[in-house]
Amino acid sequence: MTRRAILSLALVVLAACRRDPLPVGERGDRDEAAGRRIFERKCASCHNTNGDGDTITGSRFPYANLIDGVWRSDGSVAAIEQQVRVGHDPMPKFEGKLTDEEIRQVAAYVAELAHAAEATRRATPGPAAR
Repeated sequence: MTRRAILSLALVVLAACRRDPLPVGERGDRDEAAGRRIFERKCASCHNTNGDGDTITGSRFPYANLIDGVWRSDGSVAAIEQQVRVGHDPMPKFEGKLTDEEIRQVAAYVAELAHAAEATRRATPGPAAR
């Protein structure tokens, strides 16, 4: 092997062995994305993809709207997680259908949907402010 070939091989090996860390996303971002996918698969048929409850099934029930600020409980992530876990007529329980992690992820996503809607309501002037 020539000196040039050895040097080239060494550079390739060194480049392959670099220890630069992979970019790491925030866990919350990953959980929110996972929660969104679960919500779309398991919850949107009643609650709609945007959480407003405007579906054939959901529109018949007052708590199907998850973004209006009206909750059966205090609207905390823990309360949402409990609701998803044990259900409350007419909502079915998801314990045993989703893992604990999936329940936590979907509860976090629902809370984020609600917080985003609340922020939009606060930022949008009402009829009296116009």
